[in-house]
Amino acid sequence: MVRCVQVIVLCLLGCAQFGYAQIPNAPTDKEVRQVFNNEFGQKLLFFKPYDFPVEVERTHKVMIKALDPWVKLGLINKAKSRFLAEKIMYGEPREVSVGGFEYSLNQDNMWVSDQGFFYGRPSIKDIFSISNVTPQNDDYVCEIYLSWYAVDVPDWLTKINLKDRKHRDLKRALESKKKPFEKYVYFIYKGQRWQLWGKKSEERLF
Repeated sequence: MVRCVQVIVLCLLGCAQFGYAQIPNAPTDKEVRQVFNNEFGQKLLFFKPYDFPVEVERTHKVMIKALDPWVKLGLINKAKSRFLAEKIMYGEPREVSVGGFEYSLNQDNMWVSDQGFFYGRPSIKDIFSISNVTPQNDDYVCEIYLSWYAVDVPDWLTKINLKDRKHRDLKRALESKKKPFEKYVYFIYKGQRWQLWGKKSEERLF
């Protein structure tokens, strides 16, 4: 009986040691950069000021003034059009034909896709800290605090009004090499390797 108990204790100790040995080391800087590049490095950044195509009445000067600079940059097309618009006539709403312009994405421009205007892609800059590995159910996780900046930034960003609050992301991307973005990301150890923990790391980088 005593021998049986000893065997059980040894087995438990062996299992405990085996379990302890399976705790992975925290990811190295090289691994963090590799995971970041795999997950975010090819995540192209796009900006779409409006939901194109959009039709604007000729009388809507404010909207036209906001759209025309993108036309001058060659990022969108502008064409004359006629379309139906709701107007109040004799106290009742009616659809009438109006003149205006249709604005659409210029797919012939190398910086334009269905997602909008390309303005760079993320590249990791500095890794400030990597936390200790902690268990999470049957897995292990850790927290990384890092900074990143935008690379391959096209020159059209220097030709727009960056003071406009709608262009905040564009302004930050242009300045990011000197003033990088900072972000916490979370890694999980699965399949014998570290990878981004989607549950905790938002897809949006900002």
